[in-house]
Amino acid sequence: MDNKPKVLILYENKRFQDPIKYTFSLIMSILGLDYKIIQTDELDTYKTSEILLLISYGKEKSELNIRNQIHIYESDFFGEDYLKLESFPKSPLERHNDLPIIYQGVNKIEKHVKRENDLIETDIDIIASSLFMVSRYEEVILKDRDKYGRFPATASLAYKEKFLDKPIVNEYIELFWSWIDSFDLGLKRKKLWKGKDFVVCLTHDVDEIKRYRRPPLLSIVRSIKQKDIKKAVTIFFDYLKTKLHLTQDPYYKTFDYIINLEKKYGFRSSFYFMTNGKTYSLNDSWLKKLILKLKKEGFDVGIHPSFNAYNNADVLKIEKEKLEEVLGREIIGGRQHYLKWNTPKTWNIWEKSGLKYDTTLGYADHEGFRCGICSLFRPFDVIRKEIIDIWEVPLIVMDGMLIGYRKLSPDESLKIMVNLLKTVEKYNGVFVLLWHNLYMTKLFDPEWKKCFEKSYKIISQMNCSVLTIREIIK
Repeated sequence: MDNKPKVLILYENKRFQDPIKYTFSLIMSILGLDYKIIQTDELDTYKTSEILLLISYGKEKSELNIRNQIHIYESDFFGEDYLKLESFPKSPLERHNDLPIIYQGVNKIEKHVKRENDLIETDIDIIASSLFMVSRYEEVILKDRDKYGRFPATASLAYKEKFLDKPIVNEYIELFWSWIDSFDLGLKRKKLWKGKDFVVCLTHDVDEIKRYRRPPLLSIVRSIKQKDIKKAVTIFFDYLKTKLHLTQDPYYKTFDYIINLEKKYGFRSSFYFMTNGKTYSLNDSWLKKLILKLKKEGFDVGIHPSFNAYNNADVLKIEKEKLEEVLGREIIGGRQHYLKWNTPKTWNIWEKSGLKYDTTLGYADHEGFRCGICSLFRPFDVIRKEIIDIWEVPLIVMDGMLIGYRKLSPDESLKIMVNLLKTVEKYNGVFVLLWHNLYMTKLFDPEWKKCFEKSYKIISQMNCSVLTIREIIK
């Protein structure tokens, strides 16, 4: 192929060329199309006869005499109010066939998309709208935070406009592709995942490994107050047997359980360890043996940084190096403890620490697509207007959210997981599930353990690859 691709993308806004080029590149890379992005001043280097399809983006439509053209009218997002509250999208959002339009172009179009012969015009600003979601722009602008300093799902536009369960950026990409494909130019999308429809990444945050670091008096008293004498007795004797070394601590037992269950289905998952855990220390010989066992069995081991490491590059770097010393190889990623996050600072801290991926960005209080996308992507710093050299693999659903925040039943939770799996399957994406080891003990509600096992069985029956994030990044 020559060095002038047949799909040319033209933009006019020089001041915001970096975020515009980033977003077009993200979209085109997911589609897998050969393309070139240029500013209008560079157009004289191209012969219009060489251009198979022109995609233009700006306040005014290009008047070039090119047969096949898609023009996206630019909104006011990339303007004087950028990074100000005034730039925030106005609710309620308009819809196009039930697709929310976060930003609408300055040149309004009836029904939002118009076609005349070989020209498609739209006021759905998929560039500004997509960047708003994947960059977590609203988390930079809005000050809403929960008691742990996290941006809550309930403060997000996606929650308020009821599209948190939709990977809206993938939906924009599908709409964009439908326009391109309608020209019947023989352009083909790339195939992902070697014939599989999508990828599932199973992950486990290891917050605790020892349940009985002290006598479980509170748990016993609580069970008695709830008139669950059987549970109180079970806890007492379980504690006694553990202290007499007649059995392993129930939290520690979960590792063999997870390993055996996943090996049964041919799965491998990622375990994220803390270097300053409440119930364990990297100095413990038994923990070193566990970590090396996981490595030998083909499981990935990553970092679960301490509570305030999300805001401190020096702390994160030290914790990463400590875990690498035990593991005997490079740690390439992980997830922040408590999903603590500061956009875009934490991404930059992870990049500075030499990490290759993060998988924190789901919400603690609600399932869904925090970044509006179910594909992995390189983040964009909306303040510095720069791409961050790290991969974000967004978290989609977490056990603690289903159990603690949403207070759903196991059956309700399983239904939600299946619906989200099907959504990710539809868009050939990556489904990231977080299930803590401590929720798998017999002392916890056994129905949740069944829910976990059922989710694995369902995943095994779908046309997907189950990979660690380390494998995807490679």
